[in-house]
Amino acid sequence: KKVVRHVVKDYQQKLKRRQEKETLFCELPEIVVENLAVWDDYETDYTIFNVCGYDIRVYDDELAEALKQLSERNRETLLMYYFLEMNNEEIAKKQNISRSGVFQNR
Repeated sequence: KKVVRHVVKDYQQKLKRRQEKETLFCELPEIVVENLAVWDDYETDYTIFNVCGYDIRVYDDELAEALKQLSERNRETLLMYYFLEMNNEEIAKKQNISRSGVFQNR
């Protein structure tokens, strides 16, 4: 009986120590849980467009399909403006057109 009592007491102490040191996932703030997560990145998850030597990854399938339907110049203009964050002047120099032409294409 004495041995069983001590085993039970040791087990209860072990549980108490664990409870003091461990935190349940449901009790963690959402920011902490997001930092613990790992997201895999597969090439099939996005469409790649090459513009000015840069590979631009578009994750939204509908957007990628819409971009594919545009002419090469219009697609490059949009990708340079929104994804590479180039202004109209920089795009005009790359495409050898006027700044207003870039604005109209965009």
